[in-house]
Amino acid sequence: MHGMDEKVPEAAHGAGPASPAGAKPPVRWTRDVRNRFFDQFAASGDVARAAEAVGKTAASAYAQRRRSASFAATWRAVLEDSYERLEAALVRQVLGEDDSKVDVAAALLLLERRPRPGGQTAHAAPKTADENTLRARAERELLRKLKALSRQPGVRDRA
Repeated sequence: MHGMDEKVPEAAHGAGPASPAGAKPPVRWTRDVRNRFFDQFAASGDVARAAEAVGKTAASAYAQRRRSASFAATWRAVLEDSYERLEAALVRQVLGEDDSKVDVAAALLLLERRPRPGGQTAHAAPKTADENTLRARAERELLRKLKALSRQPGVRDRA
C-alpha cells in the first residue's frame, strides 16, 4: 500500500503507463483537439486519418465516443452532415448539374444503410409511427427515383 507522501505512478490510476522522463505526455481530448478531429472527420469521413491529424489513434477516438455523450452526439451530427452532402452530390450528378465522380450504386447503398434515430437504418422496418411522416415519405421517394435514374443509360458512364 502506498503511503500518503508517496507518488503513485499514473498506471495505478488507470491512465496508462507512466511516461518516461522527458517523454511527451499523451494528447488529451481537449476542446481544441475535439474540434480539429471533427473538422478532419467531416472533411475525410476517415476516423483513422482524423485521429492521426490530432495525435490520436482511431481506437482512442472510438473509446472517447463510448465515454462521452457530447462527443458521441457530435460524431453523429458530423456523420449526418456527411450523408446529406453525399445525397446532394448524388442528386446533382444524376441531374447532370455536376461533373463529380460519385459511384451511384455505392452512394445509394450507403444512403439506404444510413442510420436513423433509434439505431435503425433506412431499409429497416420502422419501429415507430414515423414511417408516414412527410420527410420519411420524401426520402423513400427520392431514393426510389435516384435508383431508377441510375439505371438509365449514360448515368453510370458519367460516374
